[in-house]
Amino acid sequence: MKVWWILLLFAITIELNNKLCHAKGDLSENSNESKGDRSVKSGESKGDRSKNSDESKGGRSKNSGESIEGIGACKYDLIFVLDMSSSLGPTVFEKTKDYVIETINKNKVGHGQTQIGVITFSDDAKMDIPLKQYKKKEKLIEAIRSIRWKGGVTNIFKGLNVLRLEGFTKKNGYRKKMEKIGILVTDGKSTNEQETHSEVELLESEGIKLFTKGISDDIDEEALRTIGDEVPEIDCF
Repeated sequence: MKVWWILLLFAITIELNNKLCHAKGDLSENSNESKGDRSVKSGESKGDRSKNSDESKGGRSKNSGESIEGIGACKYDLIFVLDMSSSLGPTVFEKTKDYVIETINKNKVGHGQTQIGVITFSDDAKMDIPLKQYKKKEKLIEAIRSIRWKGGVTNIFKGLNVLRLEGFTKKNGYRKKMEKIGILVTDGKSTNEQETHSEVELLESEGIKLFTKGISDDIDEEALRTIGDEVPEIDCF
């Protein structure tokens, strides 16, 4: 009888030990899984933070780049072709210069920015200010103010011819691959319409964008439309 009780107690002890071992194993497994989950989550969290940080840095870098590029996004080589004939007169010619200066003041002028040149015409035409001559806005404006009215016929052909042949040359400061823009400021009453229209076609074939600005109280609007589009607002701040 005593032996039976001993065997029974021994069996109960073994069963309890087995249950305790299983319980510890489950706890250890759960603990490891929990640690693994925490480790994975921690890794994901770090990864997300790193990704967000990289994206944030990338975003700043991109915006910064866009901002830097944006500063010089509106730069070109621009030449004004100014009518100084008798049909305008000295008073209107002063208004012509005021228009040019107003446009200059709306732009960033200088090295790496917009370059501006000036051609004047009447009986003949000449390059008064080459593109490369002035890098400071104040000096450019001073030079434009000093141009004096001459009088004579409205030889638009001559003005456009000088624009095409001399305006956008390396010698006069044209920058390769820069947009070429010409703005003709006149009353539109050309003395040689056929030659003028031929010159307009040549300008277009050489990639020079020509715009017109009517000035004076007696503008030939139709004639201006046959030469070029009305000049848009050209300003970059």
